[in-house]
Amino acid sequence: MKKLLFFIMMFPVFIFGQWTETFDSGTALPAGWAVINNGGNNSWDIRMPNIDVAHSATNVAGITYNSTAHNDYLITKSINVQAGISERISFYIKSGSTTFLENYEVLLSTTDQTQSAFSTVLQATAKAPAVWTKKTISLSAYTGQTVYVAIHATDTDQLYLFADSFIVDANPTTIPSCTTITLPANGATGVNADGVLNWDMVSSATGYKVKVGTTTGGNDIVNNIDVGDVFTYNIPGLLNAGTTYYVTITPYNLVGDASGCSESSFTTNQVPANDDCTNAVSLPVSSTGTCTNPVSSTTGGATQSTETVPACSDTGINDDVWYSFTATAATHLVTVNYKDNTTATQVYSGACGSLVKVACADGSYGNSNVLLQNLTAGQVYYIRVYSSSSTATIISRFNICVTTPVAPANDTCDTAIAIACGGTVEGNNALAADETLPASTCGGTTTTASYKGVWYTVKANAAGPITISACGTEFDSYLRVYSGSCSAPICVSDASGVGYADGGCPVPNIYDASTLKFNATAGTTYYILLTGYSAARLGKYTISVTQDCSTMGTAEANKESRLQAHPNPFADVLNISDISKVKSVSVVDLTGRLVKTIDNPSSALQLGDLKQGMYLVTLNMKDGSKQIIKAIKK
Repeated sequence: MKKLLFFIMMFPVFIFGQWTETFDSGTALPAGWAVINNGGNNSWDIRMPNIDVAHSATNVAGITYNSTAHNDYLITKSINVQAGISERISFYIKSGSTTFLENYEVLLSTTDQTQSAFSTVLQATAKAPAVWTKKTISLSAYTGQTVYVAIHATDTDQLYLFADSFIVDANPTTIPSCTTITLPANGATGVNADGVLNWDMVSSATGYKVKVGTTTGGNDIVNNIDVGDVFTYNIPGLLNAGTTYYVTITPYNLVGDASGCSESSFTTNQVPANDDCTNAVSLPVSSTGTCTNPVSSTTGGATQSTETVPACSDTGINDDVWYSFTATAATHLVTVNYKDNTTATQVYSGACGSLVKVACADGSYGNSNVLLQNLTAGQVYYIRVYSSSSTATIISRFNICVTTPVAPANDTCDTAIAIACGGTVEGNNALAADETLPASTCGGTTTTASYKGVWYTVKANAAGPITISACGTEFDSYLRVYSGSCSAPICVSDASGVGYADGGCPVPNIYDASTLKFNATAGTTYYILLTGYSAARLGKYTISVTQDCSTMGTAEANKESRLQAHPNPFADVLNISDISKVKSVSVVDLTGRLVKTIDNPSSALQLGDLKQGMYLVTLNMKDGSKQIIKAIKK
């Protein structure tokens, strides 16, 4: 009984000794907390940050800038400092902007919450970082006392200072365990030269020491710098290309440093072979509008070239790489699809050392494509690709190819191509004409939303929803859907009352591609117009139609396609009505598995080796588009 009574007596001490505050119970100051405002009109309050996110849940303690100096205190409730229970305080703090970093200090009172009582400095004045940063302060020197801790804002005319996630708990009794470096991965190659390191949090650590060298165990780059209680660090300066770096992150706490932490290594990007014009990589030229052999590349490790300054984003040439191609026609499209950071593309004529600017494209929404016209067949042209940012540590990863686009046959409403029920088409709008929009208002009415358009039709198989998706499109697109006729089109209404979209595809959606869903009337033919959102928005597009095709027979499904397949169902041979338009054929079963590919096909497709069942036969057209036919093998 005495042991039980002792436990019951001690249990409330633990509960009331330790506490946590995240400010998420409302916008009123928590019980026991206090604020002193001696500088300007703005003071500490509890808020949902309007330009940032809280460290925990939604609310923070924050203060907004004043034109006069802050002299404002955010004061904790009382802390009953008890050995092994409540002998340290930790919290997260940050400034609201990378440009305007706020000064603050941390003070302590051993008596009450009046301003004069905060005479002990726990942390001298410092700038709050622009990212949430943990601060941990030992209170062991005040064991047996009741204390208060204050964050004292002292800056003038900056922006915001935020604090969150206060915890009072016990000091650690053992050294922390080692952490794991998550970025770059151990042994990684081709690493960006920005020198960003990330590692996992160790719960018992109060900070981390970083060591970086160019030899194993070395510290010639960073010599055991104490970076505090953060989980990322940017190695100062730009790392050398093609160099291996060795990194050790050592967690520590009041007891000491972690022991025996493993070293990690990574190697930066090599200087690319095509770093200069004279070493430009020769690209093959596709004879069609299809990018058949894209080259994957990066600007990582590249340096600035001393050539004719580009006509666009010229401050970004600190990491340019070079390509060349020999023109086979008067018109070519240089396609550059970037995967992360924006690229710019400059095309030149002439020779290295005396290049002449031909065309340049600033990247946006996933590509920096350049349409080239009036070229001279047989002449060599040079392509300079670079990240459009002037920041040396920002690189771009991209794919590049050169194609020979053709003008689309469906450049007007009257020449619209039918998409089969549940079908998908592909094409390229590079040589499409700018659209003159129908009188029926359907989204933007200016030319900024009507560049380089192509037309398709889809017939509603049944009453109900139809989704028109251009989510595979590789440029910023604008999608419109009309009913009626080409002479009198009417903008349809989706669930929001509009029949147009300039985005909406699921993330990641670097191209800002468009998708639209609307309720259709059975038997009605709808007209689809897909355009670029600006003059520079051009390239490959994909349009898919999703609707209820369950009641449509096979013959009906194929009737909407320009090309017909017969007989259907078939036994051994499937005939295509006009094979002259088809470059290749691919056959996919209902599991999505590619079962057959036929290049340069004849009109009689020999498919006798297929098993019984339904297949999707994709006709890859010579103009770069596709038509899909559902076919049944007997």
